[in-house]
Amino acid sequence: MRVGQAVGYVGPAAHRGFDLTGMAADIAAQDPFLRRVFTFEAPGRSSADQVAFFLPSGGTTAEPALAPRTHNDYAYQARAAAELVSLTANDVYLAALPAGSDFAFGCPGILGTLSVGGTVVLVEGPGADGCLAAVERERVTITSLEPAAARLWLDLLPRVRADVSSLRLVQIGGGPLDRATAERVGPALGCRLQQVLGTAEGLLTLTRPADPDETVLTTQGRPLSPGDEIRVVDADGVDVPEGEPGRLLARGPRTLRGYYRATATHAPSPPTGTSAPASSRGAPWTADWW
Repeated sequence: MRVGQAVGYVGPAAHRGFDLTGMAADIAAQDPFLRRVFTFEAPGRSSADQVAFFLPSGGTTAEPALAPRTHNDYAYQARAAAELVSLTANDVYLAALPAGSDFAFGCPGILGTLSVGGTVVLVEGPGADGCLAAVERERVTITSLEPAAARLWLDLLPRVRADVSSLRLVQIGGGPLDRATAERVGPALGCRLQQVLGTAEGLLTLTRPADPDETVLTTQGRPLSPGDEIRVVDADGVDVPEGEPGRLLARGPRTLRGYYRATATHAPSPPTGTSAPASSRGAPWTADWW
């Protein structure tokens, strides 16, 4: 180290009882060139219940909120969603939405595709022309779009004449999809449509590939997990009749238990006049408006 005048040392803190950190400190004390010492330890085991990352909430309150997602809940989501759409190592997923969004990241998205050994394609931007070119060039089989982007793809496709014959499934979510656009997807892109509703808080509903056309064209499916519970209630917490608008309540094994550094504005709680069913295992209701 003295001959080479190394400015840094990287290694274990100790080895077979010898104090390597102390050795590096002695060298640094004698010669001025050694300025940085980096040591590493054997990785410990972390709990799957620990937070893996935060997703920004899509709620309507002015104050932002972060939804903590754990290793086990998100791994389940990505794998279950991948299984639902029969992803295999032969699939190619195009991340046409920001890679950090829940939709593109794990519905099944990037993680779900990689979990089965598939290929993920990233693009510079969300422009329809660039995405259609990527579909043709990379032989993309599945992608996720918001309704507005889907309409742009459909409108642009006749002009650019991109070869999209590799597509087998296009997921559309992030907002309501009008029936007229939904009916254009299959004939124009030559693939199956899947409607999706997802929240950063954990709720994820999807139509199934085997669902009847009417279900796929007019609904956003049913929950991914059989443990999910969904209600739509009025201002008093009473379930509204089918087809009536109201407040969406959801809970389940993947639903957050609270927001990171939550204030009273974001503290999930049951609506007035309701009680938690035994199957919730103490989980709070998570509320949002749609």
